[in-house]
Amino acid sequence: MKKVAFFDLDKTIYNTHSFFQLTEYEIKKGRAKQETWDKIQKLLVRYKSGELTYSVTANMLLEDFASDLKDQKYIDLLEDVKEFFINNLKNFYPYFEEILPKLKETHDVYIITTNAQYVATTIVDHFGLTGFISSEFEVVDGLFTGKVLKSLANGKSMVSDILAKHGKGGSIAVGDSENDIGMLELVEHPVCISPSEELKKYASSQNWIMTNPNQATKIFNTILDSIK
Repeated sequence: MKKVAFFDLDKTIYNTHSFFQLTEYEIKKGRAKQETWDKIQKLLVRYKSGELTYSVTANMLLEDFASDLKDQKYIDLLEDVKEFFINNLKNFYPYFEEILPKLKETHDVYIITTNAQYVATTIVDHFGLTGFISSEFEVVDGLFTGKVLKSLANGKSMVSDILAKHGKGGSIAVGDSENDIGMLELVEHPVCISPSEELKKYASSQNWIMTNPNQATKIFNTILDSIK
């Protein structure tokens, strides 16, 4: 069995927060309302002021957006996301595509994201990855119900189930923020890409690798060469 590698999406392999970009995109498409964007902005103000924690904010963002998508067709959102990412391929850090051929030889590769499943599956299909762990919006008879079935906002320790099948040996996880610590702690090779200040402090205390997108290809080649 291959070893396993986990990559956070936003600010790790994609250079900005795709959730907000995609919300704006769906508003332009007429599938989401401007009022939802206004709610999102108010939530971000409360988060930045320290009133709300990351997990509470992310859960509320997901709930607001999922509610706005009620009765929209899953296939329409899936096609929108495909179209969006095709038009924004430049926002993916080049290092990710550069390391994939070598990485796939020895590792199954998973995307980890707080975004909903139709976003994650688009990334997996585009890059030919193994799978994903994501939040999940409920879909019944091809339509969104407006409910969030699963949120990854409370941490990403769900990777432990996949890790248990592959084993910890040679495992890799890549993240950029303190919300990724639960995932990074589980693997043999944690890597922090342009880490937030909180993650930087924790990573320093754990002697984790810290790098930036421009140096990441070299770092990953070194890691892969070291794995037997």
